[in-house]
Amino acid sequence: MTAPHRVTAVPDVPAAVLGWRTWRVGRRAQQRHALFSPLTGTPWPAARPMVAACASPRHTPPGDTCPCGLYAVADTTTLGWSPSDHEVLGVVALWGDVVEGQYGWRASHAYPRFLVAGPGISTEQRAALSRRYGVPVHLVGSGPRELARRLERSDADALRHADPADVTDLLAAACRRPDVPAPRRRTWRSWLTS
Repeated sequence: MTAPHRVTAVPDVPAAVLGWRTWRVGRRAQQRHALFSPLTGTPWPAARPMVAACASPRHTPPGDTCPCGLYAVADTTTLGWSPSDHEVLGVVALWGDVVEGQYGWRASHAYPRFLVAGPGISTEQRAALSRRYGVPVHLVGSGPRELARRLERSDADALRHADPADVTDLLAAACRRPDVPAPRRRTWRSWLTS
């Protein structure tokens, strides 16, 4: 068994903004252990920060009048989801230049703190993702979309700020909550322009 990658460039949590986001897990054999941005398909590097890029040469991400940057939200019910069934939910640390918006933040640098996967992501894939990114990958039977829909804001905040090693008990408690009505579905386009 190989040792997990050590991520040395992620700052201490008090220096970072913590938010929720989604990733897609690759389906092809050579991509099954990698995270991808669900909207752009950009692969997230392991053991080093994801650095935002922008096609505009006039500014560095995140731009004040440009939608560039790495996104995360405070409330899981405001997440946009892609049509993939190989998505994971997680908390990401954002740092560098960070711009706050109505639903969350856009930043110049980011790295996952922990991931939540559903039954569509195999045990082997979860273990490989954990080793590759050096973060815990938790399984929830209802899947990440259902968990995101069911999390009350206080639970989402507690999970977002929890030590990644302590997330298991908080997730179990959140999954035991009674069902709540589905919120209005948001599209990626509406989320990016909000």
